Amino acid sequence: MGKPIITLTTDFGTKDGYVGAVKGVIKKINPEVEVVDITHQIEPFDVLGAAFALNNFYRYFPKETIHMVVVDPRVRSSRQPLLIKSEDFSFVGPDNGMFSFVYRNERITEIIVLSNKKYFLAELSSTFHARDVFAPVAAYLSLGVDIKKFGSTAKECFKLIIPEPKSSKKGLSGEIIHIDDFGNLVTNIVAEFLQDKKIVRIVVGKKQIKRIARSYFDIPEKGVGALVGSSGFLEIAINQGNADKALKGKIGTSVRITFE
Repeated sequence: MGKPIITLTTDFGTKDGYVGAVKGVIKKINPEVEVVDITHQIEPFDVLGAAFALNNFYRYFPKETIHMVVVDPRVRSSRQPLLIKSEDFSFVGPDNGMFSFVYRNERITEIIVLSNKKYFLAELSSTFHARDVFAPVAAYLSLGVDIKKFGSTAKECFKLIIPEPKSSKKGLSGEIIHIDDFGNLVTNIVAEFLQDKKIVRIVVGKKQIKRIARSYFDIPEKGVGALVGSSGFLEIAINQGNADKALKGKIGTSVRITFE
């Protein structure tokens, strides 16, 4: 078995040293752990964006990886700090919906509300639980501390209301739930909804698309197209362009698909 791994996903940016403080706490407790930066550029307070980012990467890590995710607009509110264990991974962060996709896709074996201050920093700030609570817990977990020692068991965690596509005999209606850095408009329509369907058109705003492309390259250069992205969701994209800017897409914009 290799070194334990902790991944970090936050909205901290890299300007102010917050990420360094988190890493320092982790390494002080477990100098041998490997810390992997996923991203610190989640839009500030964008909990759904954090949930989507986590969904895109967590399963590609070795089993027993600890995923620490902190986008926490309600720090010091009534939201609880959590440690979630699935069959293959552990997840540490605030209970604000960031683990919604994980909860839907993984078999959850344990949910712990973090309350044992033995595994926190001695002095807790009111604004930086990533450093004072989540980082030390992740580090101690990487040392093999029994999950039950961190706090009490919970039955549920908070889940975001992620809109589901609506289907009819003639088609499917979904919406944009994420816009990535390339300006691709990611919908809530998963690939399985499109299997064995002959598509007549896909409508986003005033734009009509006639088919689903196999790749970005399969879309004519600077043309607008639709494809199933690496996340498994239908995306609206422009080959070597920005669909967000061109189509003025927004979170919640409707996407309608008509079947033959």
